[in-house]
Amino acid sequence: MVPAVSASFRHRGDQSHYGHGVSLVEQRSRAGVIWSGATTARARPWPEVPTRAVLLIGGSHSPTVQLPDTPILQSWVDTLSRWGYDSVRTSPLAPIAATALSAVGFNTSQKLTLLERLHSEPVVVTQPLRSARPRFPMSRMPAPSVVEAILRIDRAAFGDEWMMDQQTFREALHATQRARIFVSHDDGELTGFVIAGVTDSYGFIQRLAVHPDFQRHGVAGSLVQNSLSWIHSRDCRSTVVNTEVSNDAALSIYEKNGFVPLDYNLLVMERQLSV
Repeated sequence: MVPAVSASFRHRGDQSHYGHGVSLVEQRSRAGVIWSGATTARARPWPEVPTRAVLLIGGSHSPTVQLPDTPILQSWVDTLSRWGYDSVRTSPLAPIAATALSAVGFNTSQKLTLLERLHSEPVVVTQPLRSARPRFPMSRMPAPSVVEAILRIDRAAFGDEWMMDQQTFREALHATQRARIFVSHDDGELTGFVIAGVTDSYGFIQRLAVHPDFQRHGVAGSLVQNSLSWIHSRDCRSTVVNTEVSNDAALSIYEKNGFVPLDYNLLVMERQLSV
């Protein structure tokens, strides 16, 4: 499961233009907004792989999102090459957006099932869990020790290739208008977590991870129930989540909790770059 990313960015800094309306509106350490049109595209290094860029495309989950024309997409690729990246991966994309990027050399790296649960009735929570408290009243970030424990579990669950880092974690918490983290413990040790979010009347499960030593013991189900109960309490119509198409264990948990696959999948796209 790949966290969603907010499409709202503050434009500042370098205003260099690259033709066809493409503009580099921010850059720092090979990161910034490389397209400020109707669809915002932002780039930064992939977690712990500084030579690989992650291309974050606003609204990329939507089946109706429209990317710019091919010359503009090629300008995105050229910009990333110029910044010194040797490869790039995207945020999860709906089929229309994925097809557009395939025209400039992107291939499928990961295929995700998108599922939705309608909130027609309250969620039954069999094992209430506590939420991770933010450090400060106006902050979404928990204490540093809790963040470190969450990231350790995430690495153990997803591996080095797909794990979150501090920046990805922060982006997941700020991708929605409201966010809540629920955590599970065993003898005082954190064993799993879920990041849930709400925007308007829709809920999102942004990230779910359980340490491998505690998987298949009902921990993930409890985390899902608690997140759904909180989302339902915010008067949401439905909750959306994505997970890899081959992750049978996760699919089973979601389906047991009322999720139904939507009629389209999401794709993470990737391509090599010439530097």
